[in-house]
Amino acid sequence: MARGRVRNVGSVSRPGSVLLGERPSAARRGRGPHFGSGPSRRVRWGWIAVVAVAAAIVAGIVAWRSQQQAGEDRHAAAVRFVTAWERGDHTAMWRTLTSSARARYPEAAFASSYRSVERTAGLESVRAGKVGGEHGGRVSVTLAIRSRDFGMLRGAVALPLSGRGEQAGVDWQPSLRLPGLRPGEAVRTRAGSAQRRGHIRAADGTQLDATALGASLAGVVEPKPTGLQRVYDERLGGHPSEQLLFGSRVVKRTPAVLGHSLQTTLRPGLMRAANAALGGKVGGVAVIRPRDGAVQALAGLAISAPQPPGSTFKIITTAAALEHGVATPSTSYPLATSATLSGVRLGNASGERCGGTLTQAFIESCNSVFAPLGAKIGAERLVETARAFGFGERQTIPASKPSTISAAPDLHDDLAVGAAAIGQDRDLATPLGMASVGATIATGGQRARPRVTTLDPVVRRRVISPKTARQVRSMMIDVVRSGTGTAAAIAGVQVAGKTGTAELRPNSKDPKDADAWFVAFAPARDPQVAVAVMLVGAGFGGKAAAPIARQVLAAALDRG
Repeated sequence: MARGRVRNVGSVSRPGSVLLGERPSAARRGRGPHFGSGPSRRVRWGWIAVVAVAAAIVAGIVAWRSQQQAGEDRHAAAVRFVTAWERGDHTAMWRTLTSSARARYPEAAFASSYRSVERTAGLESVRAGKVGGEHGGRVSVTLAIRSRDFGMLRGAVALPLSGRGEQAGVDWQPSLRLPGLRPGEAVRTRAGSAQRRGHIRAADGTQLDATALGASLAGVVEPKPTGLQRVYDERLGGHPSEQLLFGSRVVKRTPAVLGHSLQTTLRPGLMRAANAALGGKVGGVAVIRPRDGAVQALAGLAISAPQPPGSTFKIITTAAALEHGVATPSTSYPLATSATLSGVRLGNASGERCGGTLTQAFIESCNSVFAPLGAKIGAERLVETARAFGFGERQTIPASKPSTISAAPDLHDDLAVGAAAIGQDRDLATPLGMASVGATIATGGQRARPRVTTLDPVVRRRVISPKTARQVRSMMIDVVRSGTGTAAAIAGVQVAGKTGTAELRPNSKDPKDADAWFVAFAPARDPQVAVAVMLVGAGFGGKAAAPIARQVLAAALDRG
């Protein structure tokens, strides 16, 4: 090539270069190194794929969590339904239903349908197992349902669920009321022939209702059982064979059960004697066998009309004082006609002057000693002792009322405690309750709960120590030997007793304004019987009630 010739460089180009005066092609316009061709483009699409996959994963997680939460909501609704079912809370059950189920079955109809099944099948309780996991829109729950007539009904119900959040619930239908019940089936029972009813028998084997006195305790069967017929209806009546049906299907059977007779501890002859001794007076008589609490006779208002027990309550006050070391039988008290507590005067009966040892005060039933003694014992210990002797205890005997004493906090001052200690204030007792007090002293301080049938178990409880019981017994013997209860004495039999005269109107001189009481047991050192007599508005216990107690004791010991 000749020197000095200019080369035509316009025809030569390099990759990525642009000739002067030439417009770059679209492919060459500057787009940056990350958007070019080749490896950079592959990177770009890789990132897009990663983002898309991540978004899909997140969306899947959100959807899965949403479904999981919906399932948890439905499961929680099922648990609430079952828990309310166990409680028998139909309202709470209904509130767990879906809105559509609530629309189909209003609350009143829903609750009525369950009550109908419960009544028909005699359901008593529902116990559920753990609510299972949801499968196909349902959760399974195993149930054990106790029926009074058919025993245990066991099985599972599959609760249909739907909705989420606040709308999640049980999509209820009537077939869910009992395990095994199918859609459209009604729950009903079918009974066989009625069984022969058992008899209520007296202690001697005769029918209790053979006498008017016995019949008043036995009660009647029709139109509705009363008395002992009511209390022991299931035992006496038995029941016919029975079938439980779901629709036309028999799902449970029970055999017939014959009625069984009921043996009572009541002695008809002694009941007649007690009623005769009462002689038409308004009052009551109760007789107990001390060793086992067997009630042998009841007459008049023996169990149904509690009255102030008056000085018979001093048996309990004396026991409390001795048991807690507040006094001894020889503790001495001043002679007085009254005592003043919280500024109020409490007088002795007829204004008599009495005192001396605790034993002498007990024999003479001296309020001026026992009211301050009660205040010294204190409300808590006095009430505790009374309750141990049976105050506040409800009996299984038909129509019986409990003996009662105010709660300790309500005996707010010495006057209230002192009045309660002499059987006044708000003290109320039945002859049966006070006979049990006497029987407890008779047995050495161990109380047998009163019972009127041999079916009831003998329930004994230590109330006071044997020493305290012996000391009180000795005082009660002296009451009949030389004190206010001499009218209860029986030739050849040592009787222990305590009189009571309970004011119905404070400070009244009219005997009709006082109830007469007497509590006794005999023989004193080998007690076979304890008696309590109460006469409404009859005046002094030693004059009015003690003679009646003597007649009843004599009849009881003669096995009349």
